[in-house]
Amino acid sequence: MEVRTLRKSDAEQAWELDSDAFHVPRERKQSFLRWFEPGRAMGIFADRRLVAMTGAHGFGQFFGGRSVPMGGLASVAVAPDQRGKGHAQRVIRAVLDAMRERGEVISSLFPAMTRLYRGLGWEVAGNFLYRTVSPRALQTLAAPEKGRVRPGGAEDMDALRACYASFARGVNGFVDRPESWWRRAGEDLNERSVFVAEDDRGDVEGYLVYRQVDGQYSSFGGPFRIRVDDLVARSRDAALVLWRLLGSWASQVEQIYYRGPAEDPLLLLLPEQEVQVAAEIRWMTRMVDAPGALAARGFPPGVEVEVDLALRDPILAANDGRFVLSVSKGRGRLEPGGSGTLGLDVGAFSAIYTGWAPAELLARSGRLEGGSPEQRAALDAAFSGPTPWMLDEF
Repeated sequence: MEVRTLRKSDAEQAWELDSDAFHVPRERKQSFLRWFEPGRAMGIFADRRLVAMTGAHGFGQFFGGRSVPMGGLASVAVAPDQRGKGHAQRVIRAVLDAMRERGEVISSLFPAMTRLYRGLGWEVAGNFLYRTVSPRALQTLAAPEKGRVRPGGAEDMDALRACYASFARGVNGFVDRPESWWRRAGEDLNERSVFVAEDDRGDVEGYLVYRQVDGQYSSFGGPFRIRVDDLVARSRDAALVLWRLLGSWASQVEQIYYRGPAEDPLLLLLPEQEVQVAAEIRWMTRMVDAPGALAARGFPPGVEVEVDLALRDPILAANDGRFVLSVSKGRGRLEPGGSGTLGLDVGAFSAIYTGWAPAELLARSGRLEGGSPEQRAALDAAFSGPTPWMLDEF
């Protein structure tokens, strides 16, 4: 067995393994090959045959208003005849080492199974919710006080990108989308409907990207649904004008599908609670470099915290040991030393880090030991905020 970084010459084998493992339609082959990043993927070879692989997208992820370098683990695939031999763990460990060398201080992923990744240090750390709302409910929204909506297109990509970046900084868990993401999105716009919300000065305050997808016949007419790919609104008026546009589909479709947070702002705009959860996925995060992750994240400016931690990480030795966590003036540090008053594993610390799990919840689950109520409350204050969520799935 040989474990190594994939090369451009491995692209065909990578496609065959990925498409088989995840039932990817054959028509997506050229897109896979075009966007394949061999230097960011690791593979296991048996007699020159690629039998296992995974990769890590080069993202940032916003926490506390700052973009934290993140490796987005994806495409963990093992050939059917090679499963059960520990290949997945081997290739993931190799990718972890590569992420650390590149300075990606955290890693997030969407798990097909939790047990594998929890055993390697990842933990549930945020939400990915598909919600539904009927267009008829959206027609009950108030009219915006100002601003307008207009069709958009590829010529608006720079403005959409700037709008997204401004919005994403304020959302714990949002992906800091790289240049390659926006290039790919720009090429796909001709298959989507795009609308832009502008204020009275013509500045972009929000945008909407959606598509029609096949579905059950609606009692209103059309045999399709509306799926929202992106809806970003930096103001109340932008949100109202975009949601009301989706409400115009009431004569044809029964449901609008979109991704939203646990604390959904649409519930504050609708006169009734007519939003439903269609599906929920919980993504996972792992600290790759714990001190680096604390230094990269932002914190509430008024919080002053110092807590002694005993951190356990059997995979990455540099994260294992006693540390002093200190937060002051919106910045954090994790330095070796201290008494190790609060004990927890790296996965539990990662769940606190994103703001998904409070200290008492982890203590009741047996994942955090020791410390006074005041010390646990201090941890919660440092990492407080709305439930982290993502708009992107990878």
